[in-house]
Amino acid sequence: MKLRMTLGTLLAFLFILTQCKPKAAELAGDTYPISAASGSAFSIDTEKSIIKWTASKVTGKHNGTVKLKSGSVNAKGDSVTGGSIVIDLPSIVNIDLEGTPYKAKLEGHLKDTDFFEVGKFPEGFFEIASITADDKGGLEARGNLTLKGISKGISFPVAIVFADGKPVSAKGTATINRQQWGIVYKGMPDDLINDEIILDFDLVTKI
Repeated sequence: MKLRMTLGTLLAFLFILTQCKPKAAELAGDTYPISAASGSAFSIDTEKSIIKWTASKVTGKHNGTVKLKSGSVNAKGDSVTGGSIVIDLPSIVNIDLEGTPYKAKLEGHLKDTDFFEVGKFPEGFFEIASITADDKGGLEARGNLTLKGISKGISFPVAIVFADGKPVSAKGTATINRQQWGIVYKGMPDDLINDEIILDFDLVTKI
């Protein structure tokens, strides 16, 4: 009887521990549900943070950056519990064509109706739904990315650095299908554009 009670107590304790672990958000339709974040809020340093983008086509690829307008993350202990960023889409620039007349042409095209239509949609958004351990010993971020007024749930691996109990920086790489956000321009018939865009998030907080 004593052994049974001890075993039962242990199993109950283990059950409580597993219930206390952060759970990965599950898609509810096209997006993940967003819960109220707990813990303290830390502002994103928009001068030190950046999103790098890479897009490819038949004849090669292009890459560049886009800045953030604002953002914050919530953390409790050594866990990020929520957060969001505002993406400054008119700031999108190309890097690989630097010093050529094609740089300005591409940047103008990215800002028009074929792509991000920044005159009508000057801001993009990413809101964290959950950050949990993945099956490889790392972390996985799940959240909702909004571009051109369309929100879709995405997930990708992230690495988060804490110092003195505060989130210092976070990096992650997401691959998205632009068609899901209404970016459907195919490119030239002999130089079709890949639907996949790679987004490298490099975020630094103000602490």
